[in-house]
Amino acid sequence: MSGKEVTDEVHYRDVYEHDGTLRSYSMGSKKRGKWTIQGDDLCIDLPEPDGGCFEVTAAGKNVVLTPKGLGSPSDGIVQAISDPK
Repeated sequence: MSGKEVTDEVHYRDVYEHDGTLRSYSMGSKKRGKWTIQGDDLCIDLPEPDGGCFEVTAAGKNVVLTPKGLGSPSDGIVQAISDPK
């Protein structure tokens, strides 16, 4: 995930910087947070309800992020960061 972004190409785009910074864009809003890998999970530190840890399942450039708690899985595509900052 480091140095990449995950997007559904319509509703959201999450940018995973090398330094652990997360830039999250969703439906016109922007949030900043942090991301880490804990065990096999991707953990995101963002204001509620967007944070938490996720199981990541990948097949090529397609990914599914499944929350470890409540919530529905999110489908996306991993790609190069479309904007440098």
